[in-house]
Amino acid sequence: RARLLGSFPLPHHTMASKRGEFTTNDGVKLVYELGKGNRTSHNDSPVVLVHGWSGSRRYYDDAVCALQSAVNHPPLIVRYDLRGHGESDQPAWGHHVSRFAADLRDLLGHLGLDNVTLVGASLGCAIIWSYFELFGTRKVKCAVFVDQAPLQNLAEDWSLGSKGCYDVVSLTRLQQLLKYDFIGFTKGNVNGCLSNPIDPAYQRLLMAETMRADPAMLSNLMADHTSLDWRPSLKKIDIPCLVLAGGKSQIFPVEGVKEVGRLIKGSTTVVFQHEDHWLYIEDFRRFSNLVVDFAANGALTDDSSLSQLQIEDDTDGRDLGYPQLDHEQSPRSQPRSPTSSSASPGAGGVTP
Repeated sequence: RARLLGSFPLPHHTMASKRGEFTTNDGVKLVYELGKGNRTSHNDSPVVLVHGWSGSRRYYDDAVCALQSAVNHPPLIVRYDLRGHGESDQPAWGHHVSRFAADLRDLLGHLGLDNVTLVGASLGCAIIWSYFELFGTRKVKCAVFVDQAPLQNLAEDWSLGSKGCYDVVSLTRLQQLLKYDFIGFTKGNVNGCLSNPIDPAYQRLLMAETMRADPAMLSNLMADHTSLDWRPSLKKIDIPCLVLAGGKSQIFPVEGVKEVGRLIKGSTTVVFQHEDHWLYIEDFRRFSNLVVDFAANGALTDDSSLSQLQIEDDTDGRDLGYPQLDHEQSPRSQPRSPTSSSASPGAGGVTP
């Protein structure tokens, strides 16, 4: 069944996987899924997929299929439901990014994983950044970050954060929407994260997965997430990193996501010029090919996956066929007021 209209069909039933669960060190049950990999390839790095705010592991359905079918695919593919999301427990505590990072630490320990490639989408990026800050990078080979700015809120020196949740007023508006119109939020959220049509059945599944989450938990988690400034921490990351930005993202300006790549020394940034915030759903095949290549080599080596993409390599500032923006001359968006936001929570466009 093709998720993205016009794409090569990837039937859901072809995924070879095993469901499991474990208990974190604060007593919360998390559900995970192990995807069968290729233990005969030279790719020695298990891939761990961390989903975003209000999502679930099912948001990676097509990506997992594509990862499993890719040449030189990883030895193991792991995806899991964050606390308060999907099939995992919904505790009344632990609704902050650092606790989610501790959950990731517990998951890696439970599975006995090392030399992993961590892949985070949106909030998943912040969870990984917090993991690095708290526990270091010893167990990690490399990381992939998908469409997340280093700070969502506006600040005196920062105007490239979230387009929909960037200050107290916009946060309060989102929290009221979650409390009083969760169904409306869910519908708007999908429209605010996709710019390309996908299979309507899969779109309904994504909405159903969001509806599993506790609105109060989402509200508390967003209040923590949107205020965190990761810019100082990103400068300390010492492993190869790949940053993927949606060229049509309704959630973050492209330059805000690119700043992650500029702050992480030696990283590579790739812009999916025609995709939105959920680029890993809209172009799951290219996304998965990049992840497989990066997990195997700690760098992008497969030119066939890079056509029609804008690439910036921070290691030497090389131009790979596309205009590269100078850091000091790159365009900056202007600070937004609640009345001028291009993506209000009511219209979607708030998922980080």
